[in-house]
Amino acid sequence: MKKILVSMIIFGLVVSALGAAVINSGTLNVYGRIGTGTISFTVTQTNTTRIDLANTAAIQPTGDGVVLGDWEFSAVNQGSTVDYTVTYSTTPLTSGTTTIPFEVIELNGTTVVPQTSNSTTFQAPIGSSTVERNIAVRLSSTLSGSEPAAENYNGLITIELTTST
Repeated sequence: MKKILVSMIIFGLVVSALGAAVINSGTLNVYGRIGTGTISFTVTQTNTTRIDLANTAAIQPTGDGVVLGDWEFSAVNQGSTVDYTVTYSTTPLTSGTTTIPFEVIELNGTTVVPQTSNSTTFQAPIGSSTVERNIAVRLSSTLSGSEPAAENYNGLITIELTTST
């Protein structure tokens, strides 16, 4: 009797499963995106204090330089590896007709990198990356002592980012 009852239950389940019919169906679209790649390059002045050119050890030709600011490069969703060049163009410290040349120094962390070619290169990989450098200056040569006292020696550093692609 039990076998007959179990067989009838199994038969009933099989018949009802075979009788199931799809009433309707639908589809959903999957939408995705990857944002457009962007790059950013900013130059920031962090020190506006006038440097004592005669008595500050860091500004002398053998010093580590005086930090004036920094630059930061960032890339987001960069599709390929790209080589970049940062170029430094300078005008000497000038007061009246007196000029005092200086050199640019990059500080990569605590490493002092004199910019003898006035440029530096770096490679940004695929994806997202950030590169930062502190920028310092020091005199190109020791003062001769004949430079006149003045409170208004001014020079400029123009920092430019370029790529060959």
